[in-house]
Amino acid sequence: MGKHLIVFFLFLITSIAHASVDGSISGTVEDDKGISRSGVQIKVISSSGQTIKQTTSSATGTFEFFPVDFGDYTLRAEAPDFQSWEQSVHVAAGVNSSVQVKLAAGTFSKEMVLHVSAKKRVQDPAPTSSVEITKEKIAQLPQGEAISLPKLITTTTPGVVQGPFGQMFIRGNHANIQYQIDGVQLPDSSSGTFGEAFSPRNIDHMELITGGIPAEYGQRLAAVMNIITKTGPQTSGGSAEINYGSYNTFSPQATYGGSNESGNLHYFFSGKYGRTDRGLDTPQPASNTDLNSITKGGSDAVHDSSNSNNEFAKVDWVLDNENKFTFVGFHAYSFYQIPNYPSSFGPTSPFFTQTDIFGNDPYNWVPSTTNDTQSERNAYLQAVWKHTFSDRSFLQVAPYWKFSSVTVTNDRLNDLQGTSSPTSFAEDRQANNFGLKTDYTLRLNEKHLIKTGFQVQASTASGPVSIETPTPPVFTDNSTDTGYLEGVYIQDDFTIIKSVILNAGLRFDATQFHFSDLNTSDSALQPRIGLTFLPTETTKLHIFYGRLFQPAPIENLRLAFSNVPGAGTPGPYDIKAEKDNYFEVGVAQAVPGDQVVTVNAYYKDATNMLDDVQLLNTSIASPYNFATGYAYGVEASVTGQITEDLTDYINYSWEIAKGKGISGGIFAFAPGQQPSNDYQFLDHVQIHTVNAGLTYNWRSFWFTGQGLFGSGLRTDPNNASSLPSHLTFDLSVGYNFKKLGPSWWNDLKLSLDVLNITDNAYPITIANGFNGSHYSAGRTFYLHLIKEL
Repeated sequence: MGKHLIVFFLFLITSIAHASVDGSISGTVEDDKGISRSGVQIKVISSSGQTIKQTTSSATGTFEFFPVDFGDYTLRAEAPDFQSWEQSVHVAAGVNSSVQVKLAAGTFSKEMVLHVSAKKRVQDPAPTSSVEITKEKIAQLPQGEAISLPKLITTTTPGVVQGPFGQMFIRGNHANIQYQIDGVQLPDSSSGTFGEAFSPRNIDHMELITGGIPAEYGQRLAAVMNIITKTGPQTSGGSAEINYGSYNTFSPQATYGGSNESGNLHYFFSGKYGRTDRGLDTPQPASNTDLNSITKGGSDAVHDSSNSNNEFAKVDWVLDNENKFTFVGFHAYSFYQIPNYPSSFGPTSPFFTQTDIFGNDPYNWVPSTTNDTQSERNAYLQAVWKHTFSDRSFLQVAPYWKFSSVTVTNDRLNDLQGTSSPTSFAEDRQANNFGLKTDYTLRLNEKHLIKTGFQVQASTASGPVSIETPTPPVFTDNSTDTGYLEGVYIQDDFTIIKSVILNAGLRFDATQFHFSDLNTSDSALQPRIGLTFLPTETTKLHIFYGRLFQPAPIENLRLAFSNVPGAGTPGPYDIKAEKDNYFEVGVAQAVPGDQVVTVNAYYKDATNMLDDVQLLNTSIASPYNFATGYAYGVEASVTGQITEDLTDYINYSWEIAKGKGISGGIFAFAPGQQPSNDYQFLDHVQIHTVNAGLTYNWRSFWFTGQGLFGSGLRTDPNNASSLPSHLTFDLSVGYNFKKLGPSWWNDLKLSLDVLNITDNAYPITIANGFNGSHYSAGRTFYLHLIKEL
């Protein structure tokens, strides 16, 4: 115990907490007469064939594996004179998983039974609302592993709405999603990025936690996306893929992985190149003369090409049963042309001279030949050391670094021909983030699982931002912003009785931002408590209360926003962290037919609620604070396996989110354009959202259909109006040639996707955000050819 206290003390000085990605497996081994058997070899094998843990049963026949990342595994037991036995086991984060297996007799006529005594139930006992997505599910969705991460989440998860250039709005929050890569939090990118920092191609399985977030998670708390990345298989191999589709979309990609002879070192690599003539959602409506046409998008994509590449690498080294090292690195680069209006949209068109049907001011016109572009880069490295002290405690240490940059190249000659306050904007901004994460977990006894840790991160953002107007001079802000984040927490999963589990925790977060002309700091103490009641193995009820702290992004673009045409006198930097009281109740019930029905209700009372506003016609946004705000809603879902070959899901969400008054960031608004002092809808609220999917496997074919309904985001000067509702359908049909026998067709997969089958180019946003308005793509086709190597 003294050793554990020393380790705990060191962590209180130098560590930070990681995401909860670990569960455990334990049990006992007995023969057919009920006598405990020692020396039985037991292994935990990942889906890639990697032996991640192995042990032998003790003198009393017991064994335990701790920690084990959440996910699906094979448990294998082997002993002399007995046939080996295997069975699948699912491990949930924070849960001790159980199976019932038997080893058939080999040479001798007797049987050995492996009893696993643990707490696994049909329902996960965590007091959270979450969705789990596996690589198998991703592969059979429309677009497969070529799908974007926002598209993957918004089409499969309740309560998630996709914005016009990759944002995800969850439960009334504007972004503020926390990404965890193998248990390490991914830092923020530079503001205004379009591209993705991480690709679904590299996901083995993931869990999206949308409510009931315990104390171990801090900072970005709209949702927590726990991603476990792919690792190399036991036998070397990979895949090569070519994708081609509408808008001249072309994307080759490849993966490869394997292990060394002894199987203790595994590696996985992936790479992708992509190009398309429609990189961003376009701003033009169906007509340039009829203002009623703004509720439907045009079919063109003008000056909208994009190209990108990304690379990913992971190495797992299991030194011994107590020590595992994981190294992860990825790089992503994207280039975008900023989309324009077609040449038929002239400066005198009603679209640019009159208020629209929602009362929004006229849009800004620039020539169709305008050549504004944006390029982005993200690079990331992390190293994780996981050390098991015993079957009851382990340590994880993870240093990391992330670099991101955004470069906007302007076309000043054409930009300054704009009809409404013409400006030309340029940027070359970079952000560096350095951090260290450490976590210590102790299973004190069968009733208490204790976690504690610290969070430390240092970040800098630098590089020029310039704004030119027809009247000199050019404004340039080349200041450097520096920020520090610290957090500490302790929590306990307390099993009061078998069916009642209490998660109680306390977290403290602090921030210090240093800008060229001022310093600012903030902090909050955050108690969080969740209670789960499992009256049966198929029923779960949970209730949660938490105090949440969400700091603003590090970048301070106050001077840039204060120097645009029509801006008022620059005010002080007064943006504050959002502080919430968060409540949630939920029930999950397994029903006949292998379906799970879930209903969750939530309420958030916010002080200094964060939102953001765009800088002119650019992608750059600045946060601001509503003085008070609230969000509430209900989510319902049904998901499961109808038959062995048929899986389904359907999700519905209803949400309301409003803010009142301005308590920070007033510099981001021109005089007379500040939000009113009455409660108003947030611009990223969609009151009703439904998504559903059905996948059918028949012999070597698979068919997946998806539907998405949205009641529309908000528009008009006070966000009082809702855009027209939209309904879209996607379809994927694929064939696996693997079963045809030995030939060059072997291990070949072919699939065809049709997205937005009804060709509904609905408006995503109107007069809101970068480039004014955005419309979804109409009907598109994509063909995928995959060859396993």
